[in-house]
Amino acid sequence: MKVALVGCGQMGRAAAYALATGPDAAELTLADRDRERAVELAGWLAGFDAGPVRVAADPAEAVAGQDAVATALPWAATRAVIRTVVRTGPAVPLASITRPPTEELPDLDAWFLAAGATVLLPLGLEPGLTELLAVHVAERLDRVEALEICCGGVPEQPREPLGYTAFFGGENEHHLPIAQREALALSGGRRVRHARFSGVETREVDGVGRLEAYHDGMAPWLGEHPLLRGVDCTQKTLRWPGFAQAVSDLARLGLLAEDAVDVDGVRVPPKRVVERVLAPQVRARSGDRDLVVLEVTAHGRLDGRAASLRSTVLDSADEATGLSAMARTTGFALAGATALLARRAVTGPGWRKPHRTLSTAQFEQLMRSLTARGVTWIPAHEIS
Repeated sequence: MKVALVGCGQMGRAAAYALATGPDAAELTLADRDRERAVELAGWLAGFDAGPVRVAADPAEAVAGQDAVATALPWAATRAVIRTVVRTGPAVPLASITRPPTEELPDLDAWFLAAGATVLLPLGLEPGLTELLAVHVAERLDRVEALEICCGGVPEQPREPLGYTAFFGGENEHHLPIAQREALALSGGRRVRHARFSGVETREVDGVGRLEAYHDGMAPWLGEHPLLRGVDCTQKTLRWPGFAQAVSDLARLGLLAEDAVDVDGVRVPPKRVVERVLAPQVRARSGDRDLVVLEVTAHGRLDGRAASLRSTVLDSADEATGLSAMARTTGFALAGATALLARRAVTGPGWRKPHRTLSTAQFEQLMRSLTARGVTWIPAHEIS
């Protein structure tokens, strides 16, 4: 198969590794706005007995004649690549890790349908695997009443001041996950909102330890699945204990306010100052490694009795490749989705939401592509 990858940052690097190595290696074309980054990635892949890899001058050259396209980019850049794919014609199917902004959701499907494009997104760790595992556990109950999604990337070893490490930088190197906003949830299938960092609870994760989980929103389309209509659903982020309280304390003091205040004649938003101060302290250092935990639990009825089922994804940074756990789980999921598109296992124009599109067999094939590369997946099983 012939595949193009646009976006050669850390997530794209992991996706490229999965696409270019192994028994089903693709003929891979790389493109990035920083061409040197694409060239460096191609050279890095050569050290892993990769299949054919070339670097395109721009996305238009990259996508022409491909079986599928993968993007590991922010939404605005992803949207531009989709437009390029459509203009190049005939439209090549595209997979992406990126979640479109809420305000654009109503018009997306009509746009993709009109263009004749097959667009499978978002499919990374979160969103992506979160919704797929939700359906996976729900399918095994006779009736689903409640669903709990907990997902997060944490450093192997927490350190002061927040127990949090920022493993990714780039354009947003000073932006930390501390913004105050509402988090979406479902109550009886209806959308409700909670304050972010509220609803803190403790989760014991085998092999990791005690983590905390707090409200942090969910994909607004999750409840569209027939199995999940009418259920209660929460999605929480996992961190080492104490993170949510520390952020809430900063917010209570007014230090996370977005409105600028006057400081000696200079207008500055307090949140920006806090981020600038904290960012160097939480930036990843040499030797830091991360862990990823995704735990999805469904409560309901099975064979006439109350039952709870859980499925878990666990991963850690890989020293052999230098890929972080977050990059691995996100990039490998993107690579698996792109392979499905390239083989025409997923077809049809429009926005193909993964949790509504992939069959059970396709989901399991996707998960096998991750486990083959060392990601741990524990399928749905009953818990007490």
